[in-house]
This record gives sequence, structure tokens and C-alpha cells, in this order.
Amino acid sequence: MSMAETLDYLIVGNPVSQLIILSANAFLQSIGLLPPKCPMEDTLLVFQPSSHSFVRSHSSLYCLAGSHYHFVRLAGIGGASAIFMGAYCKYVLRDLDSVREQLDSQAFADVANRIHFLHSFALMAMPLAHYPFLTGALMITGTLFFSGSMYYRALTGEKWMQPYATVGGFCLMGAWLSLVL
Repeated sequence: MSMAETLDYLIVGNPVSQLIILSANAFLQSIGLLPPKCPMEDTLLVFQPSSHSFVRSHSSLYCLAGSHYHFVRLAGIGGASAIFMGAYCKYVLRDLDSVREQLDSQAFADVANRIHFLHSFALMAMPLAHYPFLTGALMITGTLFFSGSMYYRALTGEKWMQPYATVGGFCLMGAWLSLVL
């Protein structure tokens, strides 16, 4: 028995694992939370003995993304804009006269950039969510409000948009909690 066959048996092949998987599927089916169905040939893993690795076909990735592939595209735009805003803030904020103001503005820009980049990555997984449109819309709205108001605060020094960061934070929490549904 090879290492891959042993791991397969230990993880999903033994009777205890199968009972847990069947019970979980029955519970999810009873409350109406089943993952989307894909054609059987797209969900199979192909074992290649020469490399001892599992390989999925490209068609299974498209099956996972389905009609919600636009979130993957938005993740690309979000990631590129996060890199741009991080570089722009570094460039603009280095020319401030006051050291205290520079450090304060840089702290706001760093938080905004971190949240922006993290949630751009998270958007790539939206096709896997049970309610991808709800979760993705909350995540995009939260990122725009939170990071946008923090970028504005960092670049202008004005505080009037800070309440929008709170609204954005609640949208982001709602997005993450919607993954539980």
C-alpha cells in the first residue's frame, strides 16, 4: 500500500470517516445547505503514480467558479489597486513635514492597505461560498467603505469620513459571518 493510498484510507476510506461524512451531508441536506452539484467527471481526482500527486482538470475550476467568476476578476482588480494604493501612499506620505503627522498618516494607510489586499484575496474564494453574491457584495462594500475612508484619512488628514470605516468594518464582519450560513 503506497503512502497516498494509506492517507486516502485514513482520511476518507475508513468506516468512521465515511460515517462522519454521510452524517454531515445528511444534516446539511436536512437544513438545505448543500454545496452546488458538479458533473461527476469534473469532481474526480486523477492519480498520477509517476509524480505521486493529485491533479484536477481545468474544467473543475470553472465548475467551482460557475456563474460567479466575476468575483475572481474583481479580486484581480482589487489586488492591483491595493498594490497601487500602497505604493502611492508610501510615495506621497514621505514628503510630509511633520514626523508625527507622517507616522499617523502612514499608520492609517497601512491598515487600509492590509484590509484592502486581504479582502481582495478573499474575493477569489467567493464562488465557493454558499451565498456568493451576498458574501461578495458585503465584502466589496465593506472594503470600499473601510479602506476608502482610511485612505482618505491618510492622504488628506481629514477625519469626517471615519464613521464610514465603522460601517465598512460591519459590512466586512457580515461578509465573513455570511460564510457560516
